[in-house]
This record gives sequence, C-alpha cells and structure tokens, in this order.
Amino acid sequence: MAIRPQKWARSSRGRWAVFGILAVLLTAIAVGIALNLPVRPRSIGAPLVTPKPVAPMPAQRAVNLGSYGVTITDHAGQIHVLTIHPVAILRGDGPWKSLLPLQGQLDARIANPFMAFPDLVGITGSTSARAALEQQIQRNIAPLLNGAESGWKIIGIELHPVLRSPPPEIHDKAKGTK
Repeated sequence: MAIRPQKWARSSRGRWAVFGILAVLLTAIAVGIALNLPVRPRSIGAPLVTPKPVAPMPAQRAVNLGSYGVTITDHAGQIHVLTIHPVAILRGDGPWKSLLPLQGQLDARIANPFMAFPDLVGITGSTSARAALEQQIQRNIAPLLNGAESGWKIIGIELHPVLRSPPPEIHDKAKGTK
C-alpha cells in the first residue's frame, strides 16, 4: 500500500497569531496615513446660508376722513349730538395722492350709512354697534379709495364717536321755546 503524505494540522494558536500580526500591520498603516494627511481646521456649526432678500413691509397710513354729526334722541327722550370722526387705515407702498378731489364722494358714502344706521344711540356704548357701522362704511368707501390710490388698500375704519349735549339753540327749538 501506498503511504499517504501526512497533512500538517495547523494549530488554532498559529492562525490567531497570523490574524494578530495582520491586524497590527494594518493599524500601523492606517495610523501612518492619518498622520501624514494635511489637516485644515474647520468650524463646526451650521453651514453658511445667504439670507433671502426680505420684502419691505408695506407702509401703513391713517387718513382722517372728516367729521360727521347728527342729532339723536336717546331712550329717555333726551336730545344729544352724535359726532363721528372716521379714520381709514390703509396699507401699501405706492405714491400717495391727495383725497381732496374725492371728498364729495367720500362724504356721501360715509354720511348716508351713518344717518341711516338703525342703532345710533348704541354707537358710543356698544362695540358691536360701532363695529357694524365701521364695516358698513368700509364696504362703501373701499372701491373708491382702492381705485383712487393705486398701491394702497383699505384694511380698516376706526370711528371715534363723541356724544354730547346739544347747543342751547337746538335744545330750545326741540322744546318749542325761543
């Protein structure tokens, strides 16, 4: 019979020694490469972002629309003079022109709803009555103002109501005396 050549069995200790030597050799190569690379310091933080241009905020303008008055009789039968001073709040960025040529149209669009308002007595004491009249006047004058002032839009109306006793001549006429 033929004799087979014997295979040398490698021991597990020899295998681990080879792996250890390879690991140390690869680590030494990685450290050598890392030490020879040029290093540039960088700041750590958020990346620089160029800010977007911010659109300028539109200007806001308060325009006094005049003074409107009416005599009213309250629930107790007393005569009073109610005066409102509406102020239009406009927002925009266009050129501003004078509203003087439109004053006649503005007067009609403010005075008519003011005099026809059903709760004139409540305007000075009730915020809901005042808000209702403000909205009605704003709806009436918005098309006129928006067409006349390009670049400006009406965003609100502020009423400044004043209730006072009438001058003596009106009070005397109401009583029927001179």
